[in-house]
Amino acid sequence: MPPVFFPLYYQLLETYHPISFTPTTPNISIVKTISTPSPKVLGVQSVNPLYDSVNLVLLGDSMIDTLSTDTCQLSFKQYFPKTKVNLLKYGYGSTNIESAKKRLTESTTYKNVSNPSIISQNPDIILIESFAYNNFGNSQSGIDRHTQALKELTSTIKEQLPNTKIILAATIAPDSISFGNGIKNMYFSALEKVEKTNTIKLYLQNIINFASKNNFALADAFHPSLFGQNGLPQLISSSDHLHPSTLGTELFCDTVAKSILTNRLIN
Repeated sequence: MPPVFFPLYYQLLETYHPISFTPTTPNISIVKTISTPSPKVLGVQSVNPLYDSVNLVLLGDSMIDTLSTDTCQLSFKQYFPKTKVNLLKYGYGSTNIESAKKRLTESTTYKNVSNPSIISQNPDIILIESFAYNNFGNSQSGIDRHTQALKELTSTIKEQLPNTKIILAATIAPDSISFGNGIKNMYFSALEKVEKTNTIKLYLQNIINFASKNNFALADAFHPSLFGQNGLPQLISSSDHLHPSTLGTELFCDTVAKSILTNRLIN
């Protein structure tokens, strides 16, 4: 009998011990009315009325670039009704996580707009999204590069912005059935869709594991967006079948706002 070969995807999953997730019938009514949390219930102090403005940098690839800030603001207004959250988007499409350090330390240009370095703006909070959709491939060395880049980004922020809070984020899951349909001049076979989406999920899981291991605040929109092994179609753009839909944006931003509150990143 020939030896049994397990694909690298399953080997990596075994190595990285993904969080178990039991799919349930999805409830996609994301927007909801949230009353101001009671300090007694949360075990934390309520938002200080004097702390009425917060600058939050969103650092990532096109999964951040395509987010509607208006939609995101709805989540922050519900969770932080007394705080103005200024969203500074540093989402550059088709870039990997290794390119993010330059945005931290240098002025950069994207879509003909010049942006100052993130560090020069001294933000209150920096969110680092996974860059999972622009990854280094389905290999151990690729996962290691991703982990090393996360270490360098978070270390740079801690060293140069010691008062800035850090939150890591995993965006919505991809759908292996429709992945990339509608993107101009791009076609993936059924097998390529499965391979690419499996790899994306590895990197989404890797940032979750990194956050847990290093005690960073985490906004995990990956697991709630799964139904079985695929991302819920309602959360994915019907135009390109890649980026978040309006509902997917609501889920992601609601998850971020809730994590900021739970981890007391806004005092």
